[in-house]
Amino acid sequence: MTRPTQGILLAFLGAVLLRLAFTDAYLRYVTDWMKWPIIASGVILMLLAIGPILSDRAPASDDEHGGAHDDEHDAVVHDPEALGADAHGHGHGGVPRVTWLLLLPGLVTFLISPPALGSYLAERRADESVTAQAPAVMADLPDGDVVPLELQEFLWRAHDASETIAGRSVQLTGFVSYDRDDNWYVTRLAIGCCAADAMAYRVRVDGPGRPPRDQWVQITGTYVDGSAATGRRATPTIAAADVTPIAEPEQTYE
Repeated sequence: MTRPTQGILLAFLGAVLLRLAFTDAYLRYVTDWMKWPIIASGVILMLLAIGPILSDRAPASDDEHGGAHDDEHDAVVHDPEALGADAHGHGHGGVPRVTWLLLLPGLVTFLISPPALGSYLAERRADESVTAQAPAVMADLPDGDVVPLELQEFLWRAHDASETIAGRSVQLTGFVSYDRDDNWYVTRLAIGCCAADAMAYRVRVDGPGRPPRDQWVQITGTYVDGSAATGRRATPTIAAADVTPIAEPEQTYE
């Protein structure tokens, strides 16, 4: 691999990062605060590519080439170890061909555009011990017929302050996941920094029908009193009065 080719590869990887950041596709892999570090990384890679791309010098003249060749030949004759380079004393400086594998993540991002994590991961991590974080500000639910809640807040209230949601009509948003007993759940994934550390949060839905896996829905209903009373590993239940399919939101993680 020549130095100009190395530069083109760096520029390509930089372009991939910038495309992810400016199209918000990065939200499938990392949390939203990572946008500016990704942009900075893309710009740095593009700048680093300039030197290698412009490093392709014009061929040496015949006299220069001949003199250089004679010097190299003398070096080979007087230094047998130099024969390890090649028969003419030219080194194999360059980058291993395996470097081309760096193209694969970029091509996958451009051509396939993997979706955000969904029910496949959530169903396999459903048995992990996950504790919902307490809301930053604990307050009474606002007045209104239907109160939108994040899934984690609903879970926390169900476990630690069930009286605050008893009898209240709430709205939860998430994607559909199943379990082995044909129950279905409104589910969200939360990430600390990237998709590799995703944690699944889910609420069992008691209602008619069962939407397909990974369908995003808005559930309007009421907390089933006592459904989270058996401990932290108990999954609260919402009695659904309405289940509305919706489009996948831009930010899929809580």
